Amino acid sequence: MTIVRPSTCMQCHASVQTDSPSIQQLAERAKTDQPLPWVRVYQVPSFVQFSHAAHLKAGGSCQECHGPVIERDQLFPETDLTMTGCMDCHTTRGASLECDLCHDAL
Repeated sequence: MTIVRPSTCMQCHASVQTDSPSIQQLAERAKTDQPLPWVRVYQVPSFVQFSHAAHLKAGGSCQECHGPVIERDQLFPETDLTMTGCMDCHTTRGASLECDLCHDAL
């Protein structure tokens, strides 16, 4: 997963939360095409492989794990990324429960 360009964020934030200092900083970065700093929101164990690309390709959205991102100045953990949480999400969506989907085969 990559962080989107500030201009992408500004497609919505040009009219959403425009009085927010964070959004004003975002707008300045968009004007000069400066990249956004990346800040880790979730930490998964080293034995887990997580692919944003695979989740997006399967129809997932940023909002599913990060909440209503369009309304936020900052993202924070709010989804259960324990094995139980991931398995529950996969079960609910009919996604694979195969171990090697997220773990290296021994």
